[in-house]
Amino acid sequence: MDVLTEVLRDGMSRTAIYGRLELTAPWGLRVDGTRRLAFYAVARGAVVLDVHGNKVPLGTGDLVFLQKGLAHTLKDHARSRAANVTEVYAQRGGRCGGIIQYGGGGAPTTLISGGFEFDTTALNPLVAHLPEVIHVPGDAGDVVRWLESTLRLMAFEMHTEEPGYELVASRIADVLFVHALRSHVKNNPCQVGWLRAIGDAQLGVAFQRIHEAPGEPWTVEKLARAASMSRAAFAVRFTKVLGLAPLAYLTRWRMHRAAELLAVDGSNISAIAANVGYETESAFTKVFKRHLGETPGAYRRRLRTGGG
Repeated sequence: MDVLTEVLRDGMSRTAIYGRLELTAPWGLRVDGTRRLAFYAVARGAVVLDVHGNKVPLGTGDLVFLQKGLAHTLKDHARSRAANVTEVYAQRGGRCGGIIQYGGGGAPTTLISGGFEFDTTALNPLVAHLPEVIHVPGDAGDVVRWLESTLRLMAFEMHTEEPGYELVASRIADVLFVHALRSHVKNNPCQVGWLRAIGDAQLGVAFQRIHEAPGEPWTVEKLARAASMSRAAFAVRFTKVLGLAPLAYLTRWRMHRAAELLAVDGSNISAIAANVGYETESAFTKVFKRHLGETPGAYRRRLRTGGG
């Protein structure tokens, strides 16, 4: 099993393409915060990204992914004035998609912007461990061989607005996100976190076991054996790399899976409890409420009534 694929497939509910931004210097965009994990792909030109006062220069072929809610600005030059992004999209009646033109008529820059939405964000192991900013330079090793043509295809789809263009562009964005995650892990070998843990030769096996069968009565000893490690060494390494103890991670993943099942599965709550490793509905309900703030029944009713 590919753990990353499973988490993305089960947890990512929607990829939205905000538009192809045709910008001419001087220009600047201010984003006070996004409702989704945001991304920008630089198809042409240069950009200065500012997050918390830290300026990151972006060039043609660069990708950048920003955590949900992170305020930031994008400019052609650090001294350019930044307009609120809602003002820029006002020319399309506030609608996303298509081509948006903005700027002073100088040097051109083409940006493709979009966002990723995840279900049960608080318990999604990928989202919970993403850094605030993932920057993938356009000259980042193997990526550069296909990235330029991929961005050209995405830009073309946004330009033509042929039927289905948003679906094509969003699928390309999904591919870019996976490659950005791979590049981040490869270029940050000492960084701890979930992405690092699932790629670990030994810990990765334990993660596969948990994700394949969350309902199994796992113990630290069983997981350590799967990883071909001693119990003590496994527990220390797992906690050091992930920042979370093995059984704490198991519980969080069980609750994440339970939330997914409550949203899409018609099974009764007792069956879902058994599916994720709980012998009684009452024990499951107690843990679920501790992690999500409401009972499984209340959670399911809220989703069915459009409240979540």
